[in-house]
Amino acid sequence: MSRQPELDRELLENIGNAAGNYERVYHGCSQSALKALQEHLKLGNGEAFKAASALAGGIARAGETCGAVLGSIMAISLVFGRERWEDTATSLPYQRAMELSIQLCNRVQAELGSTKCRSIQESIFGRHFDMREPDERDRFAEAGGYEKCPEVVKRVAIMAAEIILLGKIEA
Repeated sequence: MSRQPELDRELLENIGNAAGNYERVYHGCSQSALKALQEHLKLGNGEAFKAASALAGGIARAGETCGAVLGSIMAISLVFGRERWEDTATSLPYQRAMELSIQLCNRVQAELGSTKCRSIQESIFGRHFDMREPDERDRFAEAGGYEKCPEVVKRVAIMAAEIILLGKIEA
């Protein structure tokens, strides 16, 4: 039976702390997770960060897939994804990015109960907030959303970093 390699716990904690702090200060869970992963793992460029802008709040504040998950999948794809159309859906880069992104979704599902923003909110707050409505965003803030969601972003970014680092070792 093979042992799982030991990962740099300090690096993982730094990534998580950066992601959580970005969410707390700037908001935008997708960019917060992605930026922390980009900075600490030296991934991609500012274009990917910019592209993650409207993924926050579960895709344009719709409560769908958690923005931290989406930003983290973008980071996984920056490392393992295909670079050209000619790298077909059956190519190793495409398959590897997909496999590792599925691993992330499965871990988030197991640890947070869902990959959906609204469901994660329900588990934390007992309800979800319609982030498209200004008064609901105010209620989210009053309920401690900008203290509690950074913890979700932190956890997801750490999960993604573990998957990326282990994926590089296995490659």
